[in-house]
Amino acid sequence: MKKYTALLGAAFITVTSALSANAASNPDIYVVKFRSNDCAQCGQLESQLSTALTMVASSRVEEVTIDTSNGLKWQVSAHTAFDHNIVPQFNDWVGLTGFAAVIDSKTGTTIGCVSNKDDAYKMANFIKSAARLPHDRNVTNRAAQFSCPPVYNVDTGK
Repeated sequence: MKKYTALLGAAFITVTSALSANAASNPDIYVVKFRSNDCAQCGQLESQLSTALTMVASSRVEEVTIDTSNGLKWQVSAHTAFDHNIVPQFNDWVGLTGFAAVIDSKTGTTIGCVSNKDDAYKMANFIKSAARLPHDRNVTNRAAQFSCPPVYNVDTGK
């Protein structure tokens, strides 16, 4: 009986660990930060975004960095975009820096963007709302407030 109980307990722990690991590795929202070393506003954005993500503190949200500081980081970022299934957003905005796009990881839809003009509390509230987490409903999350920059890389087809 002791062996059966120990075996059952070990199986429960294994299943629980596997489910926890799967939930942590399968977020609902990606916060995709577009940055470069020569970006003047990136430092402020990164500080505010770091504070916002600390406020969110959820495995349902994952930060992804697209860094175009040099050729190697650009290439790594392209692979990161592919691995996270955010290639359309990468193609639209790679090279444009100083903002972060909030993307639904299941559908690939861009929900909105934040920049250094948004304070950390509003960023956190918007990210929580996008991830369907409890958030401050007194703070506006209008899409117009969190609009994304225009597409930076346009293929004219020529």
